[in-house]
Amino acid sequence: MSRDRTRTRERAAEDDDAPEFDRRLDRGGTASGSATAGTSEEGLLGRLGTRAARVFAPRAFLVALVGSVVGLAVGTAVVPLPGAGLLGVFLAAFLFGLLRARRRYLEATLAGGLTVGAAALLGYAVVVALAVVGVPVGAVMGGVGAIVGAAGHYFGRDLRDGLTREL
Repeated sequence: MSRDRTRTRERAAEDDDAPEFDRRLDRGGTASGSATAGTSEEGLLGRLGTRAARVFAPRAFLVALVGSVVGLAVGTAVVPLPGAGLLGVFLAAFLFGLLRARRRYLEATLAGGLTVGAAALLGYAVVVALAVVGVPVGAVMGGVGAIVGAAGHYFGRDLRDGLTREL
């Protein structure tokens, strides 16, 4: 084994022990620790963008939002009972969790909350226009929708895990 390869492996082992924020990519594509890594604008913005994409994916949010809106509309149209739209949002979030490979609780929760909150505000548009009561109703319904969206996504992920796990 050549000496250069040994040094590269030793340096890679040292870099693996360093905290993630101390590592950056050199121009050659290898990771190295540096005291100036935190001050580099490109490195810092790049890392923040990567981490933000891991936490919140706009494309996944749009898919969850469209699914929640469709679920709310179909649930309200099919079952003529109060709160049937929540069942539709739950089922939409359930399918979202079942079909997605990665966990997207934030997206499903925000989509459910926004959908149900906006529907409550639109449903009580006269109350919102005439009194101050409409905004708290929209906020409470948005919270309920967020809980329903998160629960639906959780149960969808749980079913997916059960279906894909080896026995």
